[in-house]
Amino acid sequence: MDSPVARVRLRPVLAVMAMGCMTLFLVVPLVVALAALLFAPAEVSVWVAPLAVLFVGFIGYAMSSSVQWVELDADTLRWRGLLTRRFHEKPVSELVDALPLHSQLMGSLENAIMDAMLKTSNRGYELRFRDVTKLGLVRGGHGRTG
Repeated sequence: MDSPVARVRLRPVLAVMAMGCMTLFLVVPLVVALAALLFAPAEVSVWVAPLAVLFVGFIGYAMSSSVQWVELDADTLRWRGLLTRRFHEKPVSELVDALPLHSQLMGSLENAIMDAMLKTSNRGYELRFRDVTKLGLVRGGHGRTG
């Protein structure tokens, strides 16, 4: 008999929000860059287009670690990237640490305020593997299993 697979997926509303953010932060700036190149005077487009492309590159890099779903199947963790759509797989035996997920850009007071606003002190965990791979698991409520 097959062992049960625990899978957590992004809630549909969060998936829609993620797609909206990808459109807003990745597609719209590229459209602005193209419009600037086609219609704006050269002294404007020479600044707008490269800055828009740099912005897209930065945001794309930041979003490249976002995960659509994670599953635990026996001794293996699998996940699929939200932006890259790539599948990843790691044996649980390569897991070396699990740390509480807190924003490194905020101090302890700001993290405490965020915990109070979200009504939880557990926003999720960052799983660290032997090969320095990191996987952030954000607490998103109830997931699907099956």
